[in-house]
Order: sequence, then structure tokens, then C-alpha cells
Amino acid sequence: MPAIQVTKNSQRIYLRSMSRPHIWMLHGPTASGKTALAIALAKRLQANILNCDARQIYQELKIGVARPQVEELASAKHFGIASHSIHAPLTAMSYAQWARPLVKKELSEQGHLVIVGGSGLYAKALLFETDVLPAADPILRQQLEARWQANPEELVDELCLRDPTYASTADLSNSRRVIRALEVIALSGQPYSAQRTMEKEPTGHFDATLHEFALWPEMNMLTERIQLRCQQMMEQGLRAEAEHLAPLKDLTAMQTVGYREFYAYPDEDDDHITNLIATHTRQYAKRQLTWLKKQARITALPLGSSIEKILTS
Repeated sequence: MPAIQVTKNSQRIYLRSMSRPHIWMLHGPTASGKTALAIALAKRLQANILNCDARQIYQELKIGVARPQVEELASAKHFGIASHSIHAPLTAMSYAQWARPLVKKELSEQGHLVIVGGSGLYAKALLFETDVLPAADPILRQQLEARWQANPEELVDELCLRDPTYASTADLSNSRRVIRALEVIALSGQPYSAQRTMEKEPTGHFDATLHEFALWPEMNMLTERIQLRCQQMMEQGLRAEAEHLAPLKDLTAMQTVGYREFYAYPDEDDDHITNLIATHTRQYAKRQLTWLKKQARITALPLGSSIEKILTS
């Protein structure tokens, strides 16, 4: 990526590398500091922020998904935070269909847009051409869902056997992803991973220059940050939030780290639940990093990287 000259004129930052608008995509594992960096970048560019987190988009979920604090949301305009209901869940493709008009509008009016989130598939669906996969088969889907309810480990083992490449990076506790992968394998006769290229050229949906970065903390540091965040979420009232949402626990969106632990272990004390959430969050972060390692186009950023490093990389 060519260096970008940054100058200040009348309190506005101008990027003089190209005349096209710019999309600034910030990836990174959970608890890596994406929100703070996105806000700082948005302020510097006088741009707005689009959330690309598959759980923060839901109105009903707050503490357990580490939704940005009120003061953070007030410091830069955000789209896609608490904008949808878990009663009408999104997929990566439906998120992309919702977000694309918004992205075009922001690029036309502002010239820049910061997109931030840890949901890599949502980002790819938004920014890149997606593969044509077999349509859902209602009967097969119903059969797989019934098998998941009876014995989820059986489906996980089947996916690991039939498509170890996808299983190595997927959230295997997420019923929707496991079931969809097995459905595609059954309908196509091919591994799911072989059909999910989603590579590597921008779609042409946006007439903009794309810059992609990933915050990349050292694992020991990330583990400490995750543990601290989990403790803070408990102090903020995560147990009460989870109990309030318990009637919805069977919805797909509730199969989320930070909530499912309360439902799986209703009699455990806060310390045990906190440690469970931290362990599962760390496992999820490792899967996010595994996915990011395979995205050669994304520039890695050490924790604490400055805005200047992003603008000049």
C-alpha cells in the first residue's frame, strides 16, 4: 500500500494519495482494543463508524458482547450498534445487504468510512464477492437441527471428519455454522471450505480504496485483557442481563460466549462463570487469529499502534 501524505488544514485531515473515497477496515480478536482505535481513527478522519460485529448489532445484547460504552458511542457516530433484534437474526449475507447502501452513502457524503469488528465472515460478505453455495434445504436443515438438539458432539465430529479445514477455524459451538456447513457438504458433495473462497478482489460494490488492518496483540497480553474484560462484565451486571434474557436462550444469537455459560451451568458461582467465559473467549480469540493469519492482504498492527502508522502504511 503506498504511503499517504497527511496534512492538516482548517482542522480537517486530508488524505492526498488518491481522489477516490477510502474504506478503513479494522479487524482483530476480541478484547484487542479495536473500538478505541476505530474511534481515534474516525475522529482523525472526521468519518463515521460501521460496526461489523455479529453480536453487537443486536438490541437485546449489551454487557455480554462488550458493546461500546455510552461515552464511546457519543464520541463518534456509529452504525450497526443495537440496530437489529435477535428475533430477526442476521446472516453474513443479510448483514452485507443491509450495510452496502449505508456504506455507499457514507463514502459519497464523507469520503471515508471506518468499519470495525471481529466477525471476519461478515466483513468478507460486505467487501468481497461471495460464493454461490447451495440454497438451504428445509427438510435436511430440520433433520440436522434435530440431530444437533439430540447430540451436538456427533455433528461436530462429523464436520471434523468431512471437512477438517473448515472445522479447524469454525466456532464449533455455533449450531448455525456447523449445520450450514454439513448441509452444503451433503448437497454439493464437496467440502464446505473448498466452496468458501470469497477471495480476493473487491466486489466493485464500492468505488473506494480499501485499507485493511488487524490489531495483533501478543497472546499472553491478550489473555490478560480477556480476563480483565470478563471480570469487568461481571461487575457491570452480566449475570442479571443473562438471567433477564433466559427466556430467549434457545435463539441462535444467544448461543454466544458470555451468555451460554450461565444457561449451561446455572448453579455455578460468579468466579467459576467468569473463568469459563474467559476460557471460551480466549479459545474464540485464537480462532479469530487463525482466520486472520490466512488473510494475506491484511496488515498486522501491534497493540498500541498509532493512527499515523495506519495512515502511512
